Amino acid sequence: MELYAIDTSKPEADGHYESLLNRVSTEKRQKLDRFLHREDALRGLYADVLLRWLACRQLKVSNASLQFTYNAFGKPSLLNAPAFHFNVSHSGKWVVCAVDDHSLGIDIEQLRPIDFEVGRVCFSDTEYDALMHQEAESRLSYFYDLWTLKESFVKAEGQGLTLPLKSFSFDLSERPLIGFTTEGFTTEYCHFKQYEIDEHYKMAVCATHGHFADLVQQVDIHTLCFESAAQA
Repeated sequence: MELYAIDTSKPEADGHYESLLNRVSTEKRQKLDRFLHREDALRGLYADVLLRWLACRQLKVSNASLQFTYNAFGKPSLLNAPAFHFNVSHSGKWVVCAVDDHSLGIDIEQLRPIDFEVGRVCFSDTEYDALMHQEAESRLSYFYDLWTLKESFVKAEGQGLTLPLKSFSFDLSERPLIGFTTEGFTTEYCHFKQYEIDEHYKMAVCATHGHFADLVQQVDIHTLCFESAAQA
């Protein structure tokens, strides 16, 4: 497993925007054009380019040869490289990508104020109870601990919103150990790890095995732009 991250708040990220557009598909460019805010387009572009750069490096192929396909719930995979598994996430200034030879899920979220009543809908009863028993100053952090773990699992499973969020539950009372239970179904995705990438963000990875990356590798934007240009 390898984990990569890009800080899109750096000035050079916006500076390379136009030149990177030719690295992505026509459909992707059209989608980016529909974003109302530049920051959203930046995250979307760098998520796509980062993934393509990593796929080309690991598979020794050209960017033009990459063909993406999607399952019934929208989870992407590479048509010509089924053993190359990946997942991307972005929030705020960060874009992150996880790659492995087994399916996995990753989620990153910026810590922003939220109505904790949302937890009644998206958390199990035990998760919500644990959340509300946190000290006031740590409750927001705990909320996003749970949220990113749950999102990483949903993304690994690849079933989208058809997987009820209350049907699985996390117990963080003995961290760094992460307790995990499911209700009414079984899963091979039962290994989780949290990463500290930024004090204002939470990040979690879900996998079928416990061989997690030790760290998140931050990608230099100039290097990404230079090397991805040679992968055409």
